[in-house]
Amino acid sequence: MTMKSLNAVANTLEVALPPRFTEKLPVGLRITCWKMSANQLELSIPAEENGLLLTFINYKGDLQIASAGSKDGFQQASPGLGLLTQAAQPLLFRSFEPVQFSAVSLFISADWIRALLKTNPNFTKIEQALEGEGSILTCRLGRRQLTLFAAITGYSHREGSEDSGSLLEIQNHALCLLEHFLCSRHRNLAGVNASTGIDNEDDLSLIREVESYISEYYCSDTFTVDAILKKTYTSYHKLNFLFKSMHGMTISEYIRNKRIEKSREMIADNVKSISQIAYEIGYSSISNYILAFKKIYRITPGKYKKQMDNLA
Repeated sequence: MTMKSLNAVANTLEVALPPRFTEKLPVGLRITCWKMSANQLELSIPAEENGLLLTFINYKGDLQIASAGSKDGFQQASPGLGLLTQAAQPLLFRSFEPVQFSAVSLFISADWIRALLKTNPNFTKIEQALEGEGSILTCRLGRRQLTLFAAITGYSHREGSEDSGSLLEIQNHALCLLEHFLCSRHRNLAGVNASTGIDNEDDLSLIREVESYISEYYCSDTFTVDAILKKTYTSYHKLNFLFKSMHGMTISEYIRNKRIEKSREMIADNVKSISQIAYEIGYSSISNYILAFKKIYRITPGKYKKQMDNLA
């Protein structure tokens, strides 16, 4: 599905399903909740002008997800996820089968970001990771976070309702979920293999096996994701899902980041030329290497080398 058709879907679905409630929290965030059971689901979480949209989802059934700006179309989702997107791009959900679906969205305005998050260097890395068109950053929710999520989706602003609760309590739950997401993404950006909500020991063992294999062979120009799939007897879909859950990125992005990080260290050593480094980390095209380096560090390897030379 093309970006044009995804945007058409977003416009069509935007008013199809009203939220269960939407509230302005005292701290300045706006929270919106959806909770429904349906034979089929088509939902667009509407776009905002500026800022970020942090959405937590849980469901039973089958669910697909996309960002309206994505070139990849709809992808299979998994329950208990946090999803961070640019607020200007609607987040789309659909299911062609019966589904029980809940979602909680926090709109984080640009003013709120400037006041409370902009000075945090780890948050700057998160913003950079979101710069790609249609990008979605994810994290897994653990049992405690799912309990907080359930408390929010059970809230009612109607006074006297059986499931009514304090708006301050909802705010506290929402801030805890926000903190969980930012801390999880910080660990992922720092390269730490945190406990991400993957409870299956077989899956954790598979991830560790693949990480070990990548660490040993990722600089080879003959190294491919297909080689990993054959070695582990795993489908690309499953491996990609596990890497997104664990590291917040696809397996190809994980390999690319390891190569570029290695090249940055080699540039700092100032022993080999840029073209030699590109070849040794597995790039046959110097232009592809430069583009990959610039995408991660916002600077070309040549300019980075000059900076290192000036510091020497």
